[in-house]
Amino acid sequence: MITTLLVSLGLTFALMGLVDWGLGLRLPGWAIIALYLALYAVLSWFGRSRRRTTDDEPAPDYSHWPTSGPIGRFGQRGLRVPWLLTNTLSILNPLQAVQVFRQLVGNAELERRARQRGDDGSGYRTQAIYTLPFDGEWLLYNGGMTPKTSHSWDVLGQRFALDFVQADAAFARHRGRGTHPGDYYCYDAPILAAADGVVVTVEQRIGLAPLLGWGVCDFTARSFVGNHVLIEHAEGEYALYAHLVKDSVTVRPGDRVLRGQTIGRCGHTGHSTEPHLHFHLQDSASLFAGMGLPVAFTALAVDGQPVGAAHLTAGQRVRAQRPAERAATP
Repeated sequence: MITTLLVSLGLTFALMGLVDWGLGLRLPGWAIIALYLALYAVLSWFGRSRRRTTDDEPAPDYSHWPTSGPIGRFGQRGLRVPWLLTNTLSILNPLQAVQVFRQLVGNAELERRARQRGDDGSGYRTQAIYTLPFDGEWLLYNGGMTPKTSHSWDVLGQRFALDFVQADAAFARHRGRGTHPGDYYCYDAPILAAADGVVVTVEQRIGLAPLLGWGVCDFTARSFVGNHVLIEHAEGEYALYAHLVKDSVTVRPGDRVLRGQTIGRCGHTGHSTEPHLHFHLQDSASLFAGMGLPVAFTALAVDGQPVGAAHLTAGQRVRAQRPAERAATP
């Protein structure tokens, strides 16, 4: 998505220059915006059509999941329209424009590293032992270990990123209309450190993303990951906990944290379609230069079945094991 934004912008300026030079015409503002949006839509479609699908694992089936908020009456496709339209405006926010550029440059370097390494990184085994960063049962809404299951495979820093929500038996994530943060089951839930570590970065100044339930991307925020905490859990293993509630972070850079310690609360800040926790591991303290790493959580139950450790896939319901389950799990 980040690459598409910048390529679309570059093509727009190039075409504006060609029209001005070749025809002596200056496009009006509305035509420039329409051209930019059209190029973005075409490049997004082309990118999805070229996405690698060589793995045998089926893609997550969201067809029976309701779409949150009033925009839900139009389904997932209806959600994408306002999301993509407002996401393109991120380039007009100087702070986000810089972040987009840094991620584009960083991703190019990560792609070079991946080519030299010759694999997709899925075989990495963590040094630290990680448990789920929350209490109770949550649903993995996005994420996985393959191109089909990952929602950000081509953004190498977030290749193995996971988005967690809470959902009822019908996969609904909120009560009521879904236009207020308190409607959502996971909103304001404590977020826990997944392992012992040292806090590297904290951001908690960002307010609630606007027009919740309508698929609007917060292109005005100072950071597209919203409020977040970055923790070094082992050498070369940094975990990002993102989209937290404003002023909810309980730690500061340099603090040592213990597994299970509350570090903030689940929110809806930055580029967030609804309240959720974004979690991923990377091998650098830089949000834009770190290679994404897969993480296998331990001592958990997946879809009600206790397991010793597991890499997760979208659609699974997960929770920490209960004491009796831990005693019985080999």
